[in-house]
Amino acid sequence: MLFPNETELIRVPKAAELVANRIRRAIVTGRLKDGYSLPSESRLMEEFQVSRPTVREGIRVLESLGLVTVGRGARGGARVTMPDSGIVASAAAMALQIRGTTIADLFEARTLIEPGAARLAAERRPKAAAAALRAHIERELAVIDDFASVTRAIAEFHTLLMEECGNDTLAVFGTALKNLFERAMLAAQPGVTPINNEDRLSSLRYGLRSHSKLADLIEAGDGDAAEAHWKVHVAKAGKVWLRSVGATDVIDLFR
Repeated sequence: MLFPNETELIRVPKAAELVANRIRRAIVTGRLKDGYSLPSESRLMEEFQVSRPTVREGIRVLESLGLVTVGRGARGGARVTMPDSGIVASAAAMALQIRGTTIADLFEARTLIEPGAARLAAERRPKAAAAALRAHIERELAVIDDFASVTRAIAEFHTLLMEECGNDTLAVFGTALKNLFERAMLAAQPGVTPINNEDRLSSLRYGLRSHSKLADLIEAGDGDAAEAHWKVHVAKAGKVWLRSVGATDVIDLFR
């Protein structure tokens, strides 16, 4: 034999996988839009020349990927749903917890990623990015007296920076990181060190002034300064949070 035993490594895709892949391609290329209903099982059976169980298994594959939702009953059927970064966050959260990842490790990743996003925002879309960030800063200031709301708003600022940097990959992972941070902070909330209201507001105002400075540097198109400023900001913010939540605690997203 020219390739002895090599054929044992080749796995022929199941019919259901082929069905799922064809439909998935139609979704990601935009031929099937968000909210569209998939054709009936009978029509899919005819189009793909497969059995009903094969069609149903293919739909279950798509459902597990978050590409369709399946309704039950007389008005049921599969409907296209566009996946969001929550799917990435859920998969990442599971993988990180299995690996025993610490909260400090999570913050370190943000420290490495976000400054580069600040640079890109300044170099690629300074006016639009700065305008979006300033509008969000106004929302942060509006809820500064509500600890839970302002904490959530600050997390969203970090996500917005990633979304405004002009790189789609960073935008997706930025939202995933935000979701991971929110989950980790909620899980660690019982261990947060108490702080009096005056000190808390002072710390928040300092942080929001830093947000404003970043917007200024981005609008000026100064990628070097934006990256350097945000590197310092994220490092300082991380130290404050990690003192409160326990840097060496393993991420636990199921408490």
